[in-house]
Amino acid sequence: MSRSRWLQLLRRFVVTRPAFAALLICYFPHPNALAFDFKQADVFEQDGVYHIKMSAAIKAPPEYVRYVLADYDHIYRLSTSIIESEVLPDNLDGEKQVRTRLLLCTSVFCTEAERVDIVRMLASGDLEAEIVPDSSEFKSGKATWRITPMDDNSFLVYEAVLEPDFFIPPLVGTRLVIENLRKEFTKTFKVIEKIAVINLRRTRSAEHFLYGAAPRILRVPCPRTASASLP
Repeated sequence: MSRSRWLQLLRRFVVTRPAFAALLICYFPHPNALAFDFKQADVFEQDGVYHIKMSAAIKAPPEYVRYVLADYDHIYRLSTSIIESEVLPDNLDGEKQVRTRLLLCTSVFCTEAERVDIVRMLASGDLEAEIVPDSSEFKSGKATWRITPMDDNSFLVYEAVLEPDFFIPPLVGTRLVIENLRKEFTKTFKVIEKIAVINLRRTRSAEHFLYGAAPRILRVPCPRTASASLP
């Protein structure tokens, strides 16, 4: 079957079966579907501590971006480096303990690392994660996701400091880790926007068919997609 014929059949399938349309977007996004706009991508290392600051305009309202970030049961979607993830049972009010196992690779070395974070939603609606050193292969670490309304969209800022407790080859290894972090976090931001936009489209589609029903966020089980090392 020719590619053009296959695409015609796919479009017909999407039109006649709207329930599957959002899932198909995960595989076949329109090239102009996202308006991702990076503003900052700074990563550097000082005395064994990695400092990260990324920011971008996201074409989705803050509540949809926040929903993606707070979906701890599916946190693996934000990074192909996450090879295991789970929400631990011993959680406090307003906090979650999330365990991840990371596969961290560059062109000169590859290692696995365990990480447990206490994640909390702040009064502002931002999210904060703090590494538990005794349960992690990190000496320390703290990260914040700040989500700011920007018209009908969002401005997303990620700031983190991470101190690994595993060996990284000096000089070349450090430089490659910095390059890898910058590249992988760029992918993470794109995935966040992609899932948020799909959820937004699903909600609007539901509102259209329900004629004015109250807005609600619909979970979309998109396949695992690329994203960040050390999220």
